[in-house]
Amino acid sequence: MPKTSSPKLKSKFLRPEIIAKISRMNFAGRKISEGTVAGSHSSPFRGCSSEFSSFRPYAQGDDTRHLDWKVYARCERFYVRQFEQETNMRSCLILDRSESMNFASGAMSKYDYARIIASTLAYLITKRGDSMAFSAVSTGVDEYFPPGRCAGNLVSVLNAIASIEPSGGTAVAAAMDLLGAKIKRKTLIILISDMLTDSDGIIKSVRTFIKQKHNFMVLHVTDPAERELPSGGKFTFVDSETRERVTINSLRSAASYRRQFSDFVSGLENSLKNCGSGYFRFTVSSRPEDEIPEGLFKAGFSFI
Repeated sequence: MPKTSSPKLKSKFLRPEIIAKISRMNFAGRKISEGTVAGSHSSPFRGCSSEFSSFRPYAQGDDTRHLDWKVYARCERFYVRQFEQETNMRSCLILDRSESMNFASGAMSKYDYARIIASTLAYLITKRGDSMAFSAVSTGVDEYFPPGRCAGNLVSVLNAIASIEPSGGTAVAAAMDLLGAKIKRKTLIILISDMLTDSDGIIKSVRTFIKQKHNFMVLHVTDPAERELPSGGKFTFVDSETRERVTINSLRSAASYRRQFSDFVSGLENSLKNCGSGYFRFTVSSRPEDEIPEGLFKAGFSFI
């Protein structure tokens, strides 16, 4: 019988140095989502009759009634019986590929930085045996990969992340509403975006997902130049999506701009957290291998 080769995980946005730092990352502390196969996350449903599936090492917080003392007598380590109700976590990565994500004041654009984050999370989710869906959005759902947990699904997602270029306008909230019809089971939804869109619409959409018992995380990607106006007088700024032009005297407007940008970011964060979403803001760095692991840790993904 001829041998079948496994799909090769090759992508310039999947950085070995980042994976080396966070290869043992876990979605600890987050609400548990319903899945369909045995995995690493305990089911939210208790007291249901279920069939024995396998053993796994005891972890703090596990029900001690499921400890198997016969296994302990043999190996002097605590193991718990794992039942079919113990399920995997479903995740859905949403990547904003609108034209504004293509902005770069330095060597790396917001979009490429977001692609590294998305590729890293896709790899980690799949490595844990969890189910992952992926979508690229702009004014609508441009690409969608249904949930999968095999290496082939990961390769397809990584290839899509690497090949889909930023284009078009932004209507992330409308795209998320369309995705809502595809996400049937409880899911951890992770939006990676510069959030230069209808933030009120996004808050409303996030609130709807959370009311439907999904979990939500926004990873906000910004460029350092977006915090400040350039110094030196009058500048004409061109909207990358609408081509609208605005001339501003940076000497007169710099302080007001900084204040408004700060208010926008803090208001967005507060609104998301108030409706139950997670939030973390990344600033594009020339060394994503340093910033991304630390940022994901601070966002709530923890190491085990």
